[in-house]
Parts: sequence; structure tokens; C-alpha cells
Amino acid sequence: MILALLLALQDPQSPPPSASIPRIEAEVRVDGVLDEPVWSQATKLDGFHQYQPVDGRPAEERTEILVWYGPTSIHFGIRAFDRSPQTIRATVADRDRIGSDDKVVLYLDTFNDRRRAFVFGVNPLGIQEDGVLSEGSGSGAGSLFGAGLDRSPDFIWQSRGQVTDSGYVVEISIPFKSLRYGGTGPQAWGFNVQRTTRRTGYEDTWSDVRRANASFLAQSGRLEGLHDLRSGITVEVQPYVSGIVEGERNEAGDLEHGTFEPDAGVNLRLSRTNLALDATLNPDFSQVLPDFGLVTVNERFALFIPERREFFLEGIDLFNTPNQLIYTRQVVDPVAGAKFTGKFGRFGVAYLGALDESGDPDALFNIGRFRYDLAGNSLAGLTVTDRESGDDYNRVIAADTRIVFGRIYFAQAQLGQSWSPGKEGPIWQAEVDRTGRKWGYNAQLVGIAPGFETDAGFVNRTDIITARFFNRFSWYGARGRLVEQFSVFIAPRRLWEYEQRYGDGGPIEGADRISADVRLRGNWNLSTALTRNFFWFDPAVYEDLVVGDPTGPAFTPAQKADGLFGGSVTITTPPWRKVDATMQVNYGEVPIFDEAGTGSELRVTGGIGLRPTASLRVSLNATATRIERSLGGEFAHTFLPRVTVEFQPVRQLFFRVFAEYRDDQRETLVDPATGTPLFLDGAPAGGLDFRGIRTDFLAQYLPSPGTVAYIGYATNFDNQYTGLGSDLTQSQDRFFVKVAYLFRH
Repeated sequence: MILALLLALQDPQSPPPSASIPRIEAEVRVDGVLDEPVWSQATKLDGFHQYQPVDGRPAEERTEILVWYGPTSIHFGIRAFDRSPQTIRATVADRDRIGSDDKVVLYLDTFNDRRRAFVFGVNPLGIQEDGVLSEGSGSGAGSLFGAGLDRSPDFIWQSRGQVTDSGYVVEISIPFKSLRYGGTGPQAWGFNVQRTTRRTGYEDTWSDVRRANASFLAQSGRLEGLHDLRSGITVEVQPYVSGIVEGERNEAGDLEHGTFEPDAGVNLRLSRTNLALDATLNPDFSQVLPDFGLVTVNERFALFIPERREFFLEGIDLFNTPNQLIYTRQVVDPVAGAKFTGKFGRFGVAYLGALDESGDPDALFNIGRFRYDLAGNSLAGLTVTDRESGDDYNRVIAADTRIVFGRIYFAQAQLGQSWSPGKEGPIWQAEVDRTGRKWGYNAQLVGIAPGFETDAGFVNRTDIITARFFNRFSWYGARGRLVEQFSVFIAPRRLWEYEQRYGDGGPIEGADRISADVRLRGNWNLSTALTRNFFWFDPAVYEDLVVGDPTGPAFTPAQKADGLFGGSVTITTPPWRKVDATMQVNYGEVPIFDEAGTGSELRVTGGIGLRPTASLRVSLNATATRIERSLGGEFAHTFLPRVTVEFQPVRQLFFRVFAEYRDDQRETLVDPATGTPLFLDGAPAGGLDFRGIRTDFLAQYLPSPGTVAYIGYATNFDNQYTGLGSDLTQSQDRFFVKVAYLFRH
């Protein structure tokens, strides 16, 4: 009765639209003009609705989508009208780099299961972004939907666009060979379109998508009338050749280069409608993108770094699991690999096998993820991972489920177990979420036993039970008001030891956070937050430290850091045609984990994006942090500025120059109660003085996904060879080339 009343109070929502599209035996030139006669026979989709910042309203700008299909491809024509066409944002960008541009995104749910959709996005010039949207892989309550967009996959498709006096026009052609879908019979696909206008920040959808829903894809419309689709068996062969020469400073202080090391390998792919088989021999895993700069001077646990390697990126969304039980960067140096992915009715399967020679002996990985679609938008999954290296092994099996009910609710659970020599333990999770329009919450309880271990996943902390209760309250301004959306978030979190070793029997960590986000007219965004934290210090971490001198008494750490208050303010500008910017300032009391003390931290993070021309982009980003001890004096600081310059004269040709300066300083440790120095193994404990510069240059020619030529140079300058406080000296460099060609039939 209560649930029915809550649903009745929701805003009325239009039923999802559907459209029958014609099959036409015709060929078109993808040029962004839409002047061929076949476009007059296409089905027209219009009547868009706004869903950001306020859902349920008619769209302020008119959008028309023309769609038809032939035997081998589906075709879309986009007419995006704009009352201020001179303000349209459009750049000649690298693939998947159109986030600051006006754009239109197509969602093709080709299995019509409301769980996974192919994503094809274009800016007004037809520059592409693509990927896969998966339900249940995003966060709940705080985001619009619990869905995650993975832009890693690159599909082969065509698009061209142009800015006009009334807006912009884009033409798209997607071969059926680039899609997976359910069999060879008549098809009905889930479908939606999302348009973003950067001048206002408004986002419109063809289907009347609402915030009060646990699923984005469940609110999609439908494309009907698809039949006799010809894709056949797709065979892809991608051989590559590459070469690298590396230099490193030797013991004599000279930069010594090795010999040029050529290499070659091949990637293979065989696919048909609903399944695909990938294999690789001697894969090339050189990274052409730098990893993120991370501040690590006061961190206790490993930080997550996203996967960037080409073979692993293909279909990586199919391996999504709760608690990151699959993390492909654990396969460090593979010599061969194979993947199988497929969907058979309600059953989906993904398997990855790889031989890793990074250790001694080599390690064999076998990773499987299995999903079954339950009624509605729900699912059940099973994850199995195995790593074997000589007598060493690690095996994990975990079951999970996500049950969607009452339109705005979902419940998720996971139960798993790991086995390693002399060690085993469970992992479990229970979660419930309400994604309402004005009120949403997410309650989560996760337990990871001390014996749990995953060599194929990323679980950076064990022996914990974590509880979180996240609340969101949102208000929406009337059309034309200064404040378009205002949300308040209240998020308490507590963490207990799984097996109590210290503390007072209660939680050993906790945080209470209240924050507010304000969306203003013109696409300005402001947010602020207040926090209160506490931490217990684990005595076992400090048992090797002594006080005063190498033979001094054992260090007795404080038990607890309590009542640590902090706050932050963030301002994000609209993405103007030539520039956009963001800045965040954090200040508050923090624990200093290395010496079981407390202090205060000021952290400033900012970024500016410049677009002086349609082909030139400059990104300036910096993080500066300084931690002061409660006793007085600095404990640590980091200064991390980065600059990236990208030049793309045409879509196929791309140049990038990247530079990052890092200054990490950390004082030697002291007893926070007295200021007396701490010693470890006869020497002053802690201490860090690192300064370095890393740069890289990349030239890329990419006429289509899979066919590419790279040439690049990277070098590091730092003070690790010349001593603290001295000038920077080149410590290593690397020159690499790579050419790959994709044969597709």
C-alpha cells in the first residue's frame, strides 16, 4: 500500500515512444548534407523532452532524427536546430574527446533487454565518441541513473557533420558488422537519443526519461520493422609491428641507451551477431596515454589506475562486477590472450584467458563473468577468477544479483569466497537504492574478511566491514529562474574491523559529510561540503619505530584522531566556445597516518581548458597540497602541474605534447606528542624529497579504428641520481613507433 502511494505521487510520464523504420535498398554518401532522395523516405523522430537540469519539460531546442536502414547498415540523419547557432561548440577533436562540445548521442539497445546499449555520439562536425552503457555498473542515488558508460570500445562507423545557419546537421551510418544483436530474425531494438546544448547545459531525450527511475535504458523507446539484416561472419585480423629503444642512467651517472628492439604480433577477431571470439599473440601493450597524476604523500592504500591497454579494453564492460573483482591491469606482461563474449537469450558470458610472464614462474589467468537476465530489469551474475603460478594460486568465486522493483528501487547483493595457499576468506555486500526525483538514497554494507585475496581484481583493503547511507534531496527551479537545480547530500559512513584487533569495539573509522550542489542558469555549477572524520590508529603498523635515537624506546602511537573537521568549495564555469575552467579548494583537519598524528591540509585543484581554434586544444591542470602538523611546521607538500597541448588539423591526424612537473616533499617522522624524531632500522624514518619532470610527444595517424600509426618520445628528468635539492637530471627516456592495420571482412 505504501509503495503504491509513493508511485502514485510521482510525476506522470509519457509511455516510451516507438517507431517503425523503413528498409530501403539504397546507398548514400556520408557527407553531412542529407540531400539524397532516400532521406525523404526515412522515419522522422521528434518531440524531445528535457531531463537535465529539470526533467519532464518540453525541450527548448528542436531536434529531428531521420532513420532508415539498408541490408548492411542503419542510417541516421540529425537536424539539431539552435536559436543561437553562433554559440554552438564544435572542435576537430580526437575520438571520445568531445565532452566540451555540443553533441547528440544515440543509444542502441540491440538485444532490447534494457541492460546494455551501444553508444554512438557525434559533435556538430561529426567527430565521434562511442562505447557501451551498462545498467548496474554506475553508482546509485547520487548520479542520475545507476548506469556506467564505458568509452573504451572503438567501433567502425561513419559520420560527417556541419554547422548551419539554423543549427547543425550530422549524418551517421553504422554497419551491422559493428553491432551485436539477437539472431537473424525480425528485430525490435531499444532506442533513445540524447542531445546536449553546451550554451545552456540542457540535455534532452527523445523518450521522456525521468529522474525518478532506477534505470535509464528501461525508459528507452523502440525501433521496429528491422528484418533481413546482413552482417554474416565478421573476420578481423590486425597485425602490428613496433619498435622501442629505451635509455636509463647507469651507475656511472651516464644516460645509457639499449639497442632498438623491434617486435611484431597479431590480434584476431571472429564475430557473428550475438557472439565474438578474440585472440592475440605477442600483444603490444605500449601505452600512448600517460597515467593520471596522483597525490600519494599521505595515502595508506594502493590507488586505482584505469586500464588503457588496447586488447583488454575491447568488451571490458562485460567484466564489470561489484567490488572490482576483475581488474585486468593485474595481467602485467602477457605473451598471449584470448577472450570470448556472447549473449544467448537471457544468458550472457564473458571469458578472458592470458599468460603473464611478469613473474617467475609465468602466471596463467582464467577469468569468467556470467550473467542471467531476470524478469524486468533485474539480473543475476557469477564471477570466477583463477591465477596459477607454479605452486602459488588464487581462486575467487562470487555470485551477485541486482533486483529492480517499484520503478525507482533496486536491491543488490554479492557473496564470494577466495582461496590461496594458507589463506581464504569471504567477501559480501548488501545494497538498496531509491532513485527518486526529489529524494534518493543508497544504503550499502560491505564485508571483506582478512583472508580474502584477489590476484585478478582490485581490492586494496581487507579485514573491514563498511557501512554507508547516502541521501539526496533535490529541488528544481521554474523555467527561467536563476537556480535551476539544487541538491543536498547527507552521507554518513562507518568502518569496522572484520576481526577486532584494536579500537574500543566500535568503528575504527568514520565520516559524516553534508554537501550541496547548485546548478545556475547558463550552466554554472557550484558545490560545497562539510565533513567530520575520525580514525583509530593500528598499533601493529608502528611497532618497528623507536623514539629519539636508533636505540631509543619503542614508539607508542596515539589511539585515535577524533573530531577532524573540513570543508570544500568547487566552482565550474560553463564550457564557453574558447575556454572553460574549474577550481576546488579543500581545507580541514586530517590524520597523518605515518606518525599517528593529526594536522591540517590545504588542497587546491584547478583546471583550464582552452580552445583557440577548432583544431587546437590546451589543457592546464594543477594540484597543490600542503599538510601542517598540529605541533606546528610542515609535514608534507605536493605540487603537481600538468599541461597538454593537442593539435588536430584533420580528423585522421593528431599531435599531442604533454608535460608534468612533480614536487613531493615529506619530512622525517616525529612523535606527534613531543616532536622527537622517530627511527626505523637505525635511520630516521620517512622523509621524501623528489622533484621531477616527465614529458612526452605523440604523433598519431588513425584513418579508422584498428588502423593506426604512432611515433612518440618520452623522457623523465628528476633528482634521484643527483641528490636532494640539486638540479634535475635526465634519468630515462623512450622512443617508440607502432604501425597496425586492420583487415576486416
